[in-house]
Amino acid sequence: MANKGFILEGFSIQRPPFFDGSNYSYWKNCMHVFLRAQDYEIWKFVNIGPYTLPEDEGKWTEDHIKKSKVNLSAMNIMQCAIHPNEYSRVSMCSSAKEMWDKLKLIYEGTSEVKETKTNILVHEYEMFKMSPVETISDMFARLSNITNGLKALGKNYTDTEIVCKVLRSLPPAWHTEAIVIEDYKNLSTLTVEELIGSGRRQSNPCLLSKRM
Repeated sequence: MANKGFILEGFSIQRPPFFDGSNYSYWKNCMHVFLRAQDYEIWKFVNIGPYTLPEDEGKWTEDHIKKSKVNLSAMNIMQCAIHPNEYSRVSMCSSAKEMWDKLKLIYEGTSEVKETKTNILVHEYEMFKMSPVETISDMFARLSNITNGLKALGKNYTDTEIVCKVLRSLPPAWHTEAIVIEDYKNLSTLTVEELIGSGRRQSNPCLLSKRM
């Protein structure tokens, strides 16, 4: 039974997204937004690196203290966002940037590995077709997994490209509906969400709700 009123990690704007070793791409994107929302200086620390401060803290100015607080805040957020099992992988890192980069290397691989992953997903995207026994919802979820994976690797498709891909991926039974959409909608401005909820005309059934 669910504990009423209990807020899981990652479901509060006060807590960083929690990484337990699974779904790294999702966590990285959420963490990126969370860090920038907390303080852009904190994100700069994670993305670019910590401020270099004098070793003798007794000589620190107010500006040095402020920068030190940013450094420590970034480290604290990263530590709180990582499961103990994952933290053991980065416990020897001396900065939040080093932790961020190491996790990225572990879960995304080197540039050569990323290129291989990208090529595989691009091939899946190009060959993508809706199965005759698949619902529109299932098809779109499967396509989203591919495009989200590519986005995490730095390869992005525009809404127009994805809309056209969806229409080209429909089986023969859907061709009439696809043609109607192409004739009555401006594909250059049509979003994926609008496509899913689009109708033929005001009084006609929704194109993409036929099998939902």
